[in-house]
Amino acid sequence: MTTEVVKLYGSWFCPFVQRAWIALLEKGVTFEYVEIDPYDKTEEFLSMNPRGLVPAITHKGKSVYESTVCIEYVDEAWPNDPALLPADPFERAQTRIWSDFVNKKIVPVYYSILQNQDIGKQEEGKVSLMRHLETITKAMSTEGPYFCGNHFGMVDIMLFPFALRVLWVLGHFREFVVPAEGVFERFHKWNEACDTRSSVVSTLANKENLIAKYERYANNSAKTEVADAIRRGEVLP
Repeated sequence: MTTEVVKLYGSWFCPFVQRAWIALLEKGVTFEYVEIDPYDKTEEFLSMNPRGLVPAITHKGKSVYESTVCIEYVDEAWPNDPALLPADPFERAQTRIWSDFVNKKIVPVYYSILQNQDIGKQEEGKVSLMRHLETITKAMSTEGPYFCGNHFGMVDIMLFPFALRVLWVLGHFREFVVPAEGVFERFHKWNEACDTRSSVVSTLANKENLIAKYERYANNSAKTEVADAIRRGEVLP
């Protein structure tokens, strides 16, 4: 009897894919990574996810997609340690609240700053992003190093791919800098802890290649559903 291969469909530069990728590695899941060109999607991939978005995970002949859903699915489908979400209902709810904060407050403004060609709008976005980063940093465990203390979990996985791109991509194209002092000392402690974790290191793209890939967003020529949603001022797909 053969065991079906778990597959992760993704694009190497995509932060949403990095979330699902980290989750699978954290749980020790054996899987096959399938690279998808978001500008030329295969029929195989569209059969897995009719919406045509990455990431998507296939398991036992079925597929799940949306990065947040993928993280929770991986945690439940492989219930071995380490757990990505807490067992306690209240702590689990808090994890979902802060994961939602990342999706609604940090992700859209990151893309908006990157794509907007109006310098005034970029500066407004920077102020908003800094405020949101301060809010989530203040919510982190004071002991650290991760969001919930010594345990690396879902909020870390949700936030890190975008924190990385804030520092690398916005730093390069928009001269955005997160201060090293004050409340943000905790942010950098968290970022360093995540950045050196083995499951994260295995998913890191080359910095120069990643910056080059995001030039399409920086000059507002990217042809993706995320880019289109940002231009229209709509909720991200």
